Amino acid sequence: MIEGRGLTKIFTPVSGKNRIVAVDNVNIRIKAGETLTLVGESGCGKSTLSRLLLLLIPPTRGEIFFEGQRLTGLKEKDLRPIRKKIQIVPQQPESSLNPRWKIADSICEPFRIHPETLSGRQIEEELKRLLKLVGLEPEQATRYPHQLSGGELQRAVIARAIALKPALLICDEPTSMLDVSTQASIVHLLKTLQQNLGCALLFITHDQGLARVIGDRTAVMFAGQIVEEGYGVFDRPYHPFTRKITSPYYSGSLSALEPQGTKVPGSCVYYQFCPERTEKCLHRPEIREYKDRRVCCHNVSPS
Repeated sequence: MIEGRGLTKIFTPVSGKNRIVAVDNVNIRIKAGETLTLVGESGCGKSTLSRLLLLLIPPTRGEIFFEGQRLTGLKEKDLRPIRKKIQIVPQQPESSLNPRWKIADSICEPFRIHPETLSGRQIEEELKRLLKLVGLEPEQATRYPHQLSGGELQRAVIARAIALKPALLICDEPTSMLDVSTQASIVHLLKTLQQNLGCALLFITHDQGLARVIGDRTAVMFAGQIVEEGYGVFDRPYHPFTRKITSPYYSGSLSALEPQGTKVPGSCVYYQFCPERTEKCLHRPEIREYKDRRVCCHNVSPS
């Protein structure tokens, strides 16, 4: 349904020095109706990749296809009907809601942006339906964002995201700011809505337990690259980085990065950390098919 080919995003400071390669030649594909979980540590490029897929920022290189249509290079007026089909549930709902608007106004915002969808009395009826779907009371829709809890705000943002019946929901760590019990209810809500709407989910998280529960497939990201992707990633990890983060002894953070000048140009992105590196790893590996997944490593034997 949506596919990114060779996606690269390089941020260049005004000074022109120390360019940041946030996303590095990523190929990603999400099929209709499935959930792909994207996991990785903070700063590895997960959110930047999601913004590329949403076309909120243009890729430095690469192409994006949605339902067979090439999106990169389209003008904004041509992207407008596509944007209805791809929506986002952000990490911090309070930052995406206008504090001066009542919750009902925010939920109905998509209908004002796309007036061809619904109007007048239809919007009022749809608002009632959306509130019921996400578990909010009509009275809560008359409040302002500061008057709702974090979980209630996230439900309101989800209601806005599904208002136009999207084909793809991108959920960028939507539960990381919530307590454990509220996390569970939001995840259950997302899965229920997915079944009802038939939409696909890209669920971005650093929580492996959550990724196991919600995902059909998993993609593991490190330093701007997807190093492993497929089924059963956490149960049978192939890439050294995936084995590291799934180890019971994993502390939750990598050792400090070596200074930029000590990195070996052209080497594997994980070279400086990998205990299994060989001479072959001085050359960047291509991501290849291995059994039930794709792995970016020279030292994994093909099936």
